[in-house]
Amino acid sequence: CHPVTGTCSCPPGRTGHHCQRACDLGRWGPDCAHTCNCSNSDGSCSAESGQCLCEAGYAGARCE
Repeated sequence: CHPVTGTCSCPPGRTGHHCQRACDLGRWGPDCAHTCNCSNSDGSCSAESGQCLCEAGYAGARCE
């Protein structure tokens, strides 16, 4: 956290004033600032890297 403002810059996969919460489904990156870009039915991805998490029967970078 910033020593003067106290604002935290959360690591990938975390959000909240003290980085206490995991990203919501469909979000990823530092402070959960990015939206997953996946084509599978629930559009989920790794909260840390943004890599799509493909359901059975789907493959590829966007699970197409």
